[in-house]
Amino acid sequence: MTDVRFGIDSFSFHRFFGENSKWEVPAEIKWHTKDFIDFVRGHDIDLITLQTAYLDLSDSQTRDELKRWKSGEGNYLAFTWGHPNGFDGGKNENACKSAAEWLEQSADFELEQMRIVFGNHFNFDEAPRIRMERIGDQLEVLVQRARQLGVRLSVENHADFNVPVLLEMINGIDDQYLGLCLDLGNSFRAGDDIDLLMEDIDTSRIFMIQAKEIDQMPDNVQGAPIGWWPTVNFGTGKINIVKRVNRLIQRGFDGPIAIELSNLGVGLNEIDVAEQAINYLRANLLPR
Repeated sequence: MTDVRFGIDSFSFHRFFGENSKWEVPAEIKWHTKDFIDFVRGHDIDLITLQTAYLDLSDSQTRDELKRWKSGEGNYLAFTWGHPNGFDGGKNENACKSAAEWLEQSADFELEQMRIVFGNHFNFDEAPRIRMERIGDQLEVLVQRARQLGVRLSVENHADFNVPVLLEMINGIDDQYLGLCLDLGNSFRAGDDIDLLMEDIDTSRIFMIQAKEIDQMPDNVQGAPIGWWPTVNFGTGKINIVKRVNRLIQRGFDGPIAIELSNLGVGLNEIDVAEQAINYLRANLLPR
């Protein structure tokens, strides 16, 4: 048994929220936010991260459900903004306004942090310097507002940057309200040396971990993140997620961990894989 705080991201059930990739078929199951939270409560989890793409906070029932979740003792909530492509490498001119609005909502719900994305795997081949030049001014404004509101921003490596490059950019801004949401599945896709990363990364700059276990298809190559990298049961893929997260815990990481399931492997379904991931982490994560 572990005392590490972990939970699950609503993107794990994206098909239930009406979204499917070209590798998937639509799901017969249809969920609203309450259905996701009911699933989480049924598995004794006290941490959720919610994709803003699936949230309608103008709906009073949804707001009431989130307030009820937040009122639970020890319950943790974070909004995850930007799916599917966030700032689109700086080309989405409306992104900063949208992110700022969700930052205000995060403060309204008294959340500790909000995850954002700068782009996705379709931006990977463009030079990081060019993308950050486009994003820089908007990001400075967003970080300033985050500091005023007391809500930290965690930038996910969304298969658009290698982690060392993204951390260099985050550290260049040098603000305690800007850090990393580390997704090791995306890191593997982008070509990072995971073993080296686990030893070299400054764990104080990691605000959140997204725990994902992926497989590598025969035509996929690390460093070329576009393609189908299916989510598989924890402990059976290329990441060895528990080994990696435990090493970060040993080295001082103490933030939240959110299970995230992407496009599932053949023959798998969301409920079974989510339950397996929950049980696997609960049994194998090291105590802090």
